[in-house]
Amino acid sequence: MKTRSAVWAATVVLILGAAGTAGAEGLEESGTVGLSAFGDYGLMTGNSRYGLDFKGGGGYGVTIRYVVGPHWSLGLYFQNQSYDAREGAVSGPPDEEAPVDKLVVTDVMGDVYFYRQRGIDASQYLVAGLGFYRPEVRAGDGTIVFPGENLVLSAGAGAEVFIREDWGLDLNGRAFGYFGNGLSDVEVDNPDVKGTGSFAAGFHFQVGIFYYLLR
Repeated sequence: MKTRSAVWAATVVLILGAAGTAGAEGLEESGTVGLSAFGDYGLMTGNSRYGLDFKGGGGYGVTIRYVVGPHWSLGLYFQNQSYDAREGAVSGPPDEEAPVDKLVVTDVMGDVYFYRQRGIDASQYLVAGLGFYRPEVRAGDGTIVFPGENLVLSAGAGAEVFIREDWGLDLNGRAFGYFGNGLSDVEVDNPDVKGTGSFAAGFHFQVGIFYYLLR
């Protein structure tokens, strides 16, 4: 809990403080396309198998943003995120279970961005996303279990801090809602595989570099 609070506190401080630290004015017009690559650290909690068996880990991803107006952009979001297993977590059928090493999640979402004000050195925004995720539960012996794709929702806030006219740093914090109990077909009858509900939440702090293809 303390680690999660520290991550969100750092996110808020960086986003709120970004407005006075950028070095150039961002110029964006309708039809402009922005590309971003980022790394992050995330935490997992909840009552599904994902929230009970996994904790935190690093990830990376890319986003594509298309400016549709002074305050709005549409985006595509692709991410690969790893969560380390908690002690005692196992996977597989009852007679072949193995200790779990990590959970690897691939997220694919469509995003909607609302910008408070463009044309300034640090453009603050809110973002909401909807898509699907593909989970892989990886055991220490190399076995991979696939619980199946499911729905993911996301919401967050961030700031694009311009260093030059067309590129800079993207700082944001996002929450993810993962639906599904996290159990594969071969694990349903294994009492050692935890899962009391069908929802888990991930909390991520992301730092990236963006580049706008100015028109």
